[in-house]
Amino acid sequence: MLTSCTKQEVGRPESEKTDEQVSIATAISKQSRLYTSEYIVHKIVTHNDLKQLQGSFLGMKFKQDLPLGDRKIAIPIDVTLQAYIDFSQIREKDVEIVGDALHITLPDPRIVVTSSKVDNEGIKTRVSWLRSDFKDAELTSFTRQGVASVLRTVPKMGIIESAKRNAASLLIPLLADMGYTEERIVVTFRKEFVEEDLRDIYDNERSTVKIQALR
Repeated sequence: MLTSCTKQEVGRPESEKTDEQVSIATAISKQSRLYTSEYIVHKIVTHNDLKQLQGSFLGMKFKQDLPLGDRKIAIPIDVTLQAYIDFSQIREKDVEIVGDALHITLPDPRIVVTSSKVDNEGIKTRVSWLRSDFKDAELTSFTRQGVASVLRTVPKMGIIESAKRNAASLLIPLLADMGYTEERIVVTFRKEFVEEDLRDIYDNERSTVKIQALR
């Protein structure tokens, strides 16, 4: 992502470059945590609970589904995700000045679940007369599983890329106020993210729904 350019001159002493790096890093870090993207994801969580009879007869093992012994449920949920960049983590090493170019490496985006809402009126169940109805604790567990399923799709839904673009765009006014033009500042992140990185970018502490394991 390309944004603006520095005002410095080629051949500036290293000490002056260091002072400017510190100044830029300090100005960015004062922005603290910046929420740059929000997505609302609608999902229907389904669960099929079937009773089975298992045992052995004449040395042969068997497993048989019991008729009229199943329970099914479909739970519509809306999960709100927000992505943020923690600018307070910016340090001098993240600001590189080479000639008349300024290169800034931003911290990794983080993802939080700010809310998960169940459409109680939209819940559909089918419970055999031989079985007990679904309990509140089970509904809560299924909802958490649904949120975890939504989180697994985060690298594919575009919220991370959106957070990166918005963070870079929001830096332009800040750097312009410091006297830079909009031609030669390069804003990058450490890498592209895939599902295996999700545990590192998911902020479980700030999320309203706590997920014990994502994989």
